[in-house]
Amino acid sequence: MDNNKFVSEKHVKARGTFRLFGPLLILVGAGCMLVAFIDFFTLGPFEEPTLFWLFFLAMPFLFIGVVLSNLGYGGTVAKYQSREYAPVVKDTFNYLAKETKSGVKEVANAIQSGGTNSSITCRICDHDNPTNANFCNGCGEKLAQRCKKCDQINVSGARFCNHCGGTL
Repeated sequence: MDNNKFVSEKHVKARGTFRLFGPLLILVGAGCMLVAFIDFFTLGPFEEPTLFWLFFLAMPFLFIGVVLSNLGYGGTVAKYQSREYAPVVKDTFNYLAKETKSGVKEVANAIQSGGTNSSITCRICDHDNPTNANFCNGCGEKLAQRCKKCDQINVSGARFCNHCGGTL
C-alpha cells in the first residue's frame, strides 16, 4: 500500500502537534507535581501546605500530555512492538504446526468420514437404506424419483429435480 496516500498532510501535521504538545504538557504537569510534593514534604510542624492545589492542576496536564504523546508516538511504538513480536509469533506458529499435525489430520479425517451420508432415507417410512439400494428395505417403495418434466432420475427425498429444477 502506498504510504503517501494513506497518511495525508493533515495527519502528518496533527502527529507533529501531538509530538510537540504531549511531552510539553507532561513536563508542565510533572513540574507542578514536583513543586506540590516539595511544598508538602518540607512543611514544618503544624504548618499547612500552600501549594497543595498544584496536585489538582498537575493531574489534567499529565493525563492530556500522556494521551497526546500516545497519539503522536503510537505508530512508532506499534511498529517497534510488531518487529519484536513477529519472530516469536512465527516460531510459535511453526512449533504448533509441527507438533499438532497428527491431531489436525485425525480431526480432518473424522470430519470427512462423519460428513458423508452412508444411507438413503425412505421418504415414505423414514427407514435407512444402503446408498446403492434402489428400493426401500422397510416398505419396498422405489427410492429414486423420476422427474415428470424431464424424465431424469433424482435421489430419494429430493423436492426438486436436479436437472431441470421442476417440483418432484
